Amino acid sequence: MSGDWSSAPVHDPAPGRSDDDREARRGSVTSAAAPAAGRVHGTPAPQYGEYAPEGWVNPVLAEQERVEREAESRALREQAAREAAETPARRGPTGSRAARAGAVRATPSSRFGASPLDFGMTVGLLVLGLWSVLQSLSVGQVASAVRQTFEQRYTTFSDPSVLTGAAIVGAVASVVLFALTLWWSIRRLRARRWTFWVPLLGGVVSTAVSVTVFLVVVLQDPRLVDAVLRSSGGA
Repeated sequence: MSGDWSSAPVHDPAPGRSDDDREARRGSVTSAAAPAAGRVHGTPAPQYGEYAPEGWVNPVLAEQERVEREAESRALREQAAREAAETPARRGPTGSRAARAGAVRATPSSRFGASPLDFGMTVGLLVLGLWSVLQSLSVGQVASAVRQTFEQRYTTFSDPSVLTGAAIVGAVASVVLFALTLWWSIRRLRARRWTFWVPLLGGVVSTAVSVTVFLVVVLQDPRLVDAVLRSSGGA
């Protein structure tokens, strides 16, 4: 042999068959065998993880369960934080529920003031203060009453008209002080604090201002001052 590969015999196609026929046959065999790749032709495809080994966990379901657990845990923590923020306002110094319950039973609850008694006393004193202010607005009657008191005990005034001015100043002071007392009392009542002493203080201050105004007027009258000094020396 000369080693020339070009002299290899060439197989001719069988009579009546061409190369195209052989290619078509190979293609048909391959395409017919294609559907038989792991399952019977015509059966539904298996679900995800259906043929998984024992102990296998679907990662999608596991992630969903983890997210749900975290959301539930977060909701519980938020609820506990809200309850903890609301509890200190109602918690007593010792933090004991029994002590708080006993304190609530011992002290009557009141919407305004430290107690119902405090509220009632405050309102009553404010009403008395308002009545006193209304009386002070009758300037003529107040001046006349003061004049009669001093003249019956000592002597007549050199100028009785000055008592009217003193009564006007006292009335204005009474109105202003009552307004301040009312405003302060309302604030303390809303805060549920002891308030009954506020109208008392307002009444004392108002009386002191009125008396001071009239004393200044009386001490400016020489005749009346002499009568007061003689009366005091004779005593």
